[in-house]
Amino acid sequence: MAVRFSADGQAYTRALSLGVQTQWALACWAKISVDRNVTSTIWSLGSNSVFDAFTLETDSDGTTAAVLDYEAEQETGTRALTAGTWYYWAVLVNGTSGTVLSRAAGDSSFTVSTWTGGNAGLTLTNLYLGNRFGSDWLNGALAAVKLWSGAALSQAELEAEAWSYLPRRTANLAAWYPLTRAETVDYSGAGRTLSGGSGAATEDGPPIPWRQGRPRRLTPLSVPAEATPGTIAAPWSMPAPGVATGVTEHPSVIAAPWAMLAPEVFTGDPVTPVEAGLLSAPWSMPSPSVQAFKNATVAAPLIAAPWSMPAPAVSVPVNAGDDLDGPGQLSFNGFKLGSGTRYPFIQLDGASVDLPALDNGNVPHPTADGSISGQKLPQSRIITLTTRIRAPRDQIEQAALDFLNGLPAAEADEELPLAIRIMDTIYVGRGAVIRRAAPIDKRFRLGRVEAVVQWELSDPRLYSRALHSATIPDGSAVDVFNAGNRKTRPLVRVPGPAHGPSLTSEQILGDGRSILRVIEFDLEVAAGETLIIDPEHNTATIGGSSKVRYLTGASLAVGSWVLGRGATTIEYATQEGGAPPVTVLWRDAWI
Repeated sequence: MAVRFSADGQAYTRALSLGVQTQWALACWAKISVDRNVTSTIWSLGSNSVFDAFTLETDSDGTTAAVLDYEAEQETGTRALTAGTWYYWAVLVNGTSGTVLSRAAGDSSFTVSTWTGGNAGLTLTNLYLGNRFGSDWLNGALAAVKLWSGAALSQAELEAEAWSYLPRRTANLAAWYPLTRAETVDYSGAGRTLSGGSGAATEDGPPIPWRQGRPRRLTPLSVPAEATPGTIAAPWSMPAPGVATGVTEHPSVIAAPWAMLAPEVFTGDPVTPVEAGLLSAPWSMPSPSVQAFKNATVAAPLIAAPWSMPAPAVSVPVNAGDDLDGPGQLSFNGFKLGSGTRYPFIQLDGASVDLPALDNGNVPHPTADGSISGQKLPQSRIITLTTRIRAPRDQIEQAALDFLNGLPAAEADEELPLAIRIMDTIYVGRGAVIRRAAPIDKRFRLGRVEAVVQWELSDPRLYSRALHSATIPDGSAVDVFNAGNRKTRPLVRVPGPAHGPSLTSEQILGDGRSILRVIEFDLEVAAGETLIIDPEHNTATIGGSSKVRYLTGASLAVGSWVLGRGATTIEYATQEGGAPPVTVLWRDAWI
């Protein structure tokens, strides 16, 4: 995000009082949103005199920008700007020499300009963001403003500062204003709080992440484990019953209120919260015995109200494959086939090492032999099981009926868990029955039926039965491992309070190259809330409410944040730090 100035009087100012400095540097990202066709100032630095100042401003045409040294009457780094495009600007001064760097978002390199014979020292009295000493206001946006004093930064250091809001160099940092919100805080720790900004708004910022570096504190990867729900507390209370005397005595209704904490259990396929059901509290009430005498006071005896509270029962979804206890078995939504059942394998196609059909993106080469290589994307996986139903003659009809009931056609777009065990490894997926056949011939009366069932898996990946997890503290990185041969989509839980959560994954390829994937949100996850990032379904929600619109310009789409095969380092960071750790859940994936 970035601060957006759209009118005169919205600029920020700060009295720096840093005295005369011969070495200083300033970096920022800036954008002209609307070409006013007049001089517009992005920032100005120096004394209140225009003759002792540096500025980054446009010419009177509104789009030709440069860094101006007013005392030396020098203009450096001139370039034409395009309204609506973000540009990185940095200036470093070392005595009478200096350098200006600029780079448009999407450029492949920096534009570098230098000067000599400039102003020998600048009085760092005031900083203005969005105008020049109160005039020539900017109709545009500003972000990631960083100021250093008393040190000569190198060109390489300032180039590195372009890639994150967070300063990479903290030595000699005099002020740092991320400007991801319309606020005045100096995050450098120097306490140089801004003034002004009234009426300034926010909009999408430059295409950079909050943090680019990787301060790593590696923690062990968790081992796969079965989930065990914790003890569930069920407090209750029983008020005393009341009896009113009269013609007829009726005991009042006895209320048995109770409360049940809703546990979250990570197990099953897919991962689903388990909600405890209603607890019934049966009770019995004996009829009161009342004797009334003329001219006598009637007092009802104490009424005993025995009751019982059954122990709460929690049903945990069965993890796909829990019922597979030997090689050559398959389970579809709990219906087991294969060895040890009435439905042994004759042949299984499309599972394990079989590759699904591919959508081949190759196109014929127009001027040479062969084709131009294109992307190859797997189609749905088709798994076909050929079996022979075997049962005693008096049980064969029931065995066929069980086959029918256990392999129903899908209703709507549902897909159900499918687990396959060829030898020792169990693979899981989700699919729907698309074919089922058991031709009846004369062998049916002998207890033998040849049968075929076919499933289609819209996601062609087969996954590990084990659900892996990693916990990543704020500001740390953890190495995770996908033992499969295909990228997998993790599930991420981000608990609050957390401001501006960002996750960066780095996958190192076999040739030494790396792939960086960033997912970053400009939102506040409040205490007690959890942001659920689900790349499988391309969603990001808090309490069922979508938060996808809060993705920053530096972020991938939710569905593109994946874990590649092999090792990946995941780093978690928030803008203010100190947030609770995130949890990442994933399964190994194969094609």
